[in-house]
Amino acid sequence: MASLCLVELTITGIYQAVAGRPETAAVDLLINIAILGVLNVGLAALLFRPVDAFLRGGGEVRAARRRTRGLPGLSAGLAAILAYLYCVLAASLGVFTPDEALIERLPVPDRLAALAWYSTVYAAYFSFYIYFLISDFCVELRAQLAERGETVRPRGGRFFAKLMLAFAVVAVLPIVLVIFDLTVFADFRAAQGLSVEQTIFLDLFASAFLISVSLFFVTRSMLRPIGSLMQAVGALKEGRLDVRVPVNADDELGVLTENFNRMISGLRERAYIRETFGRYVPESVAAALLASQGELEPKLTTATILYTDIEDFTRISESMPPARVVQMLNEYFAAVTEPINRHGGVVNQFQGDAMLVTFNVPVADPQHADHAVLAAIEIQRAIQGRSFAGVSLRTRAGINTGEVLAGPIGSGDRLTYTVHGDAVNLAARLEQLNKEHGSLVLVSGSTVAQLTQQFALERIGEVPIRGKTGTVSLYRLEV
Repeated sequence: MASLCLVELTITGIYQAVAGRPETAAVDLLINIAILGVLNVGLAALLFRPVDAFLRGGGEVRAARRRTRGLPGLSAGLAAILAYLYCVLAASLGVFTPDEALIERLPVPDRLAALAWYSTVYAAYFSFYIYFLISDFCVELRAQLAERGETVRPRGGRFFAKLMLAFAVVAVLPIVLVIFDLTVFADFRAAQGLSVEQTIFLDLFASAFLISVSLFFVTRSMLRPIGSLMQAVGALKEGRLDVRVPVNADDELGVLTENFNRMISGLRERAYIRETFGRYVPESVAAALLASQGELEPKLTTATILYTDIEDFTRISESMPPARVVQMLNEYFAAVTEPINRHGGVVNQFQGDAMLVTFNVPVADPQHADHAVLAAIEIQRAIQGRSFAGVSLRTRAGINTGEVLAGPIGSGDRLTYTVHGDAVNLAARLEQLNKEHGSLVLVSGSTVAQLTQQFALERIGEVPIRGKTGTVSLYRLEV
């Protein structure tokens, strides 16, 4: 607010230089200090007091928020009042009318009209400058309040008004000023000792100075919120959900910023739910549930089933305390689920030491058979030569491809997502057949028929399966 002193002194200096009347500089300086210095700064301090009190730890937050929101408008109003007061006092002391004899020749109504007009021009320029200056200041002020956990909510609906105000002051007012000075107030300008050329130069040069200073703060107050949003969008594109943009504008940009923060909060909450939910159900199932608003319809589809089981688990677990068994299983599952996840498999169930893994359900995968075989190979490699809670383990697997029914099952308030069908049962039977064939991984002929890659497969032949009337083509996978 104190910068009004320098702005006015510059404008008066331009007038005195153009008119060649430096003798009024001392009087103008006194009026400037009294009105735009002492009185202005004192009243501005009163306007800022609620915010200052809160920042110092002794004020009410409601008063601080309310005053921060209204500070640009109140400051602009104060600047306009001071501009009128300054112009009346400066005119009465002859700052802009050094030759009183020439001025007194003009009719009183003309002199009063000129005083009202030029006071209004001063008030328009001063309030325009101060409004955007304080708006820019409030960007930092809102950020300080945000650091203390207090957000000043925007009212919105003012960005267009700001643009129209800037257009009126920047484009319209200087032209109107020149036109009025060359027509309505031509005699008053002549009484000031100004020629037509000097009048035009004074109006345009003074306007250009005020507008250029004001536009600096106009652009800063409007572009800084946009810059903050752009930085936040860039962080969001990098996958960061910890960003929060300070709501430092009171117009549509502030509303947009507030909505952006709400969107980030929603994404953060969604990511948290998905992460937490994904610990208890397969991540792809969690994602599908969130995308479908919690409703997953059962569907009949082709899938490749990988069923694994730890060899001699009963004997191993009987020789260990329960806590160590849990530790062993957690370490084992952590090791074998990594290659499953990497190849797009979904662990549908942990059944004691066994795992039911599906490929192509619920996420489509055209190479589901290949990925199931690759996962089985990497599972064997992941556990070879490694101990889990101090115990070396061997795991067996059966792989089968067929039609399954995939979907949620359970009671109304507790459901689990799983797959059902003869293809699932056959994969479990193949895992058990490893005992008879001395193998670690057995693959059915239906899966081999779906493979697009070459694997080390040894055909065992047609094998009868318990519970099935026919035989199944069986292959041993070398790992």
